[in-house]
Amino acid sequence: MNDDIKIMIELQGFWDNVLASRAGIEKARETERSLEKDLADGNRRLASLGNTVKELKNSTKQNELDLKEKEERISKLEERKKIIHTEKELKALEKEIDVIRFDIGALEEKGLAVYDELDARQTEYAELEEAVGVMGARLNETKTKHAGEIADFENTIKTNESAFNSLVGSLAVQHKSRFLKLIQSKDGKGIARVDGEICGFCNRKIPASLAIDSGKDEKVVTCSNCGKFIYR
Repeated sequence: MNDDIKIMIELQGFWDNVLASRAGIEKARETERSLEKDLADGNRRLASLGNTVKELKNSTKQNELDLKEKEERISKLEERKKIIHTEKELKALEKEIDVIRFDIGALEEKGLAVYDELDARQTEYAELEEAVGVMGARLNETKTKHAGEIADFENTIKTNESAFNSLVGSLAVQHKSRFLKLIQSKDGKGIARVDGEICGFCNRKIPASLAIDSGKDEKVVTCSNCGKFIYR
C-alpha cells in the first residue's frame, strides 16, 4: 500500500474520532437544551395556572363578601318589617327581599361553580408543580452526567487533533491540500476503501482500471464519482 495512503488512513481515523466526539458533545447539549425548554415551558404553564388559581380565590372571596352584604341587607329589611304600618309598604319590602334572595341563590350557585373550578385548578397546579420539580431534577442529573462525558469527549478531541496535526505534515505536499479540503467537508471523509469496483464512500461503481490502481503501492488515486481518495 502506498505510504501516503497509509498516512491518510491513519489521519482519517484520528479525524473520525474528533468528529464522533464533537457529535457526542452536540448530542449531549441538544438533550440539555430540550430538557431546559421543557422545564421553561412547564414553569410558564405553572405561572399561568398560578395566576388562574389566584384569580379564582379572589373571585371566591368577592362572592363571599357579596353574599354577606346581601344577607345583611335582608336582615335590615326584616327589621324594617317590624315598624311598617301599611300593607302596601310591607308588600314592597317583601318584594325587595325576594329579589335579594334570588340574587343570593345566583351568587351561591356561582360560588359553587367557582369553588369546583378552584379545586380542580389547585389539583392541576399541585400535579404540574410536582412534574416541574421532576423535570428540574432530571435536568440537573443530566447536566451532571454530561459534564463528565463532555470532558471525556473534549479530551479525546484534544488527543486526536494533536496526533492528526503531528502526522499531517508527513503527507506528500501534492496530496495534503486536497485531503484536508475533503475532510473539512460536511461528511468529514477524505479516503474510502474500494470493495471490488465499488467505492466505499459513495457506493458507486468505478472503472476496473481505477479499482486496480487503488491497490498499487506506487499509485494514489481518487474515486471518479465522489472524488475521495481510494484504496484497497
